Amino acid sequence: MTDHPMKLAAALCLIAAVSAHAADMTTPALPTEIPGVMPRGEVLELSLTDAWSMALARNLDLHVGRFDLAIADADVQRSVGIFDPVLTAGVNGDSTTSPSASVLEGAAVPESRNTRFNLGVGTLLPTGTQLSLDARTTRSETNSEFAFVNPSWTTSLTAGLTQPLLRDFGTLVNRAGLILAQNGRDQTAVGFELSVINVLQNVELAYWDLAAARAAIQVRQQSLQLAEQLLDETRERVKVGTSAPIDTVQSEATVAARNQDLIVARNQAGNAEDTLKSVLGFDTPVEWMTPIETTEKAETARLEPALAEAIRTALAHRPELQQQELSIDALEINERLARNATLPSLDLTARYGFSGLGGTLNETEPIPQMMKSGFSDSWNSVTGWDFPAWALGVNLSVPIGNNEAEATLVRRRWELQQGEARLRSMQQMIIQQVRVAVRALSDGAANIDAALASVELAERNLEAEQTKFDNGLSTNFQVLQIQDDLAQAQLTLIQAYLSYRRAMSGYRVATGSLLTDHGIEIMDPGAPDVPHDYWGDVEWLQFSDLSTAADRVDHPVPKVDSNG
Repeated sequence: MTDHPMKLAAALCLIAAVSAHAADMTTPALPTEIPGVMPRGEVLELSLTDAWSMALARNLDLHVGRFDLAIADADVQRSVGIFDPVLTAGVNGDSTTSPSASVLEGAAVPESRNTRFNLGVGTLLPTGTQLSLDARTTRSETNSEFAFVNPSWTTSLTAGLTQPLLRDFGTLVNRAGLILAQNGRDQTAVGFELSVINVLQNVELAYWDLAAARAAIQVRQQSLQLAEQLLDETRERVKVGTSAPIDTVQSEATVAARNQDLIVARNQAGNAEDTLKSVLGFDTPVEWMTPIETTEKAETARLEPALAEAIRTALAHRPELQQQELSIDALEINERLARNATLPSLDLTARYGFSGLGGTLNETEPIPQMMKSGFSDSWNSVTGWDFPAWALGVNLSVPIGNNEAEATLVRRRWELQQGEARLRSMQQMIIQQVRVAVRALSDGAANIDAALASVELAERNLEAEQTKFDNGLSTNFQVLQIQDDLAQAQLTLIQAYLSYRRAMSGYRVATGSLLTDHGIEIMDPGAPDVPHDYWGDVEWLQFSDLSTAADRVDHPVPKVDSNG
């Protein structure tokens, strides 16, 4: 295998485009055939890079992960819905006929009919400000003789404002849904990265397991050939009388046993091949019938990492730590929201508007000059600012006891403390994993050196014993025993290379460098742009409470020594 970085960015591109309508969302379909698969009966020559590309294109868990990210993007877009302006419109009417109890009602049997129209728009700003603009018109008709205008049109246009001054004030509280949705989206993206790493590692381990199993077959075949060669030599010796017939039986038994070893090795290689096909996403009969031939050898250049540097790399790049840090950010937001909820409610309210009146004039009564006739005239009075009206007030609401909000705040504080403690626990666990991974590399390299020396000595020992056997100074039992020693040494070397490959993969996962070491890039288009998101960076508008950091209850947590 070549350890040069490769670019698989296209295969890892996150599908994160979210539109306003679900019907507009597109998701890539899984390929129906494996890229590069040969016709049935032929061999698929596969490098590790090709195996990674194939798995990333076909893995169903990654396919599900792309949907998770698209859902997270939709949640981000949904979270700003509270700032969408709301348009309201309505019409209703009533009719009343009632007996009169007083001449002041203007009729013996008062009758009235009213039709009301309203049109308004309202919105919430990120600061918690509620704005509204309402236009209302009422048409009234009565049989009362005291009505100046009948039927009459009453029109008003009113602008309203409600501004929280304590509880619910600030861009932090009112944008919390968006902030938490973006945080959740980031956690989902990190989770997708973890899934990619898991898939790549599983493919790599399965690939080297198959390569080792195929190498073991070669060792078993070589061992069988040596046994068969010795059996032929023994039979010749028996013919010429230099060996006893019992030696032939012993050699035949050894050939049969090594035949069994070869069968077992082939079965293990078949199982390893099926495991690799499974992680690669093979799903059709033709694909499962296609043999795989690994093209890379387990031998590789060795890694010699420095422990302290490896730990620093892991603490800076492990996705699990990034995910937990994002979780802590969300817990901090929840704590600030809980602290804001303990504040009294103090709201400033203001209204300002104009009204107008119009309709059919009652000529029997003196009519004030400002009263005109017709609906259009009533609206002209409004737009002419003839009759202004305003209101201004402050409303205070103080919960007595406020047990629910106080208990929620305590809970959020403990959850934050718990999240921070969990982060430090993860850091300790990762440091331990890195130390184990570095030792595995060091021990694996030493194990390879010992196995190489063992194979070399076993080969020399077999040559020497074979020479003695040819000269009548050894027995076939001794030769067979040394042949077994050589086969075992060769199998041990194969396992040493396999263990070192596994150690390399484990080290890269432990330090969070698997993707970067292989030049693999996850192309994330980022969270979608959302409307109505402004003032979020204005610090003084992020007000959430009047408490200070000293109010928090801190508990001792273990410290992490980054030097291991």
